[in-house]
Amino acid sequence: MPPNGIQAVLFDLDGTLRHNQPAGFDTLVGYLAELGHPLSQSQQHHGERWTHYYWAESPEQTVDRKEFAGETGGFWLRYTTRLLQAFEIDGDLPALAQQIGKRFDEDYQPTNHVPDDVIPTLTHLRVSGYTLGLVSNRPEPLDGVAADLGLGGLFHFTLSAGQAGSWKPNPGIFLQAASLATCAPEQAAYVGDNYYADILGARGAGLTPVLIDPKGLFPDAACRVIKEIGELKQEAFL
Repeated sequence: MPPNGIQAVLFDLDGTLRHNQPAGFDTLVGYLAELGHPLSQSQQHHGERWTHYYWAESPEQTVDRKEFAGETGGFWLRYTTRLLQAFEIDGDLPALAQQIGKRFDEDYQPTNHVPDDVIPTLTHLRVSGYTLGLVSNRPEPLDGVAADLGLGGLFHFTLSAGQAGSWKPNPGIFLQAASLATCAPEQAAYVGDNYYADILGARGAGLTPVLIDPKGLFPDAACRVIKEIGELKQEAFL
């Protein structure tokens, strides 16, 4: 049994255990510079914080998904235009968004990347007695995804939003995950990279949130903050 009150450690997937390499956001910033719109560090910081907000089931995302249901190109054009607005770039933003979309379509071929410290850390936590869960806003079941990433067998259970019928930051998915871990919400920690979906969502459901924030985007997170997953091997991480 773990030495603290936490019995289960639950993990987000994308941006936490699995990353696109190269990262889509960093690639977009590079494209903007090539197109004559270099961004300051402040603009990048503000824009990346906005992406976290948008993807946490924001009202804007809900509107865009309804308006562009079945129209992937239109959705991404709207999203990119919104992000350019968040950067506070001047000019014809829909036209610039189209240029960026063309560059992504032609050049961007990311690969999955699981940081070197992920498997040793998960193994350490499991051997230490924690129940481990993988909980993501993806619609599809996660067992096959975890196996493809080399993470099969490390989690006691997985839970996708599609299976739960609840999307982070809604408390429903967190409460279902705690139930699968056979513990009370206050006995579970949730580790994620999205402040709005993962941290506010977990806290609202009664779990202990841990934010992975390598760029220092959320200094006001008011929870345990780590820069890499390997820090979780420290017993005092909660």
